[in-house]
Amino acid sequence: MDPNDAYAYNDRGSCYRMLEKYPEAVKDYEEAAKKNPNLAFVLNNIGTTKLKMKMYDEAIRAFNRALSVDANFHLAYLNRGVTNMAIGRIDDAVNDFTKCIEVKPDFAPGYSNRSGAYFQLKQYDKAKADADKAIQLDANDADAYINRGNAREMLRDMDGACEDWHKARELGSEIGKYYHSQNCSN
Repeated sequence: MDPNDAYAYNDRGSCYRMLEKYPEAVKDYEEAAKKNPNLAFVLNNIGTTKLKMKMYDEAIRAFNRALSVDANFHLAYLNRGVTNMAIGRIDDAVNDFTKCIEVKPDFAPGYSNRSGAYFQLKQYDKAKADADKAIQLDANDADAYINRGNAREMLRDMDGACEDWHKARELGSEIGKYYHSQNCSN
């Protein structure tokens, strides 16, 4: 490995992350960031790994650094939003998912995640609308079906909720399977 190659450190860090060796992953990602501090994706990788380690403040700092390098890096907005949701900062999460969507309007996970945040805020019509958009963009997004099913349930459309949870189940979602088995007769 070239000791000055930021990409090599990033790639090895990703291998460690896939093996769930998070401290080793972070070490390589941070080395990559030292070699080239202008690689937003490396900083995002630090953030996603810190998120897996439940080091939420450090994850947010890494996403902020990524966005300082590239203000249009949609994945950093998405991942910062996920982190904000994990620590209960739902309004901040909605803002991050909204920015993700503004930067990349055809990115289904932005809508799907914002749908989940709106659901937590009890804004069920907005949650359903965002899940609809996520499904329109990616008909295989199981999380979007779960989110839409949850919103439909709260909007008193149990038939629609069961259809969505069934679809999520068909797509391999354990959560969809659970919701469907617990709430639906078919």
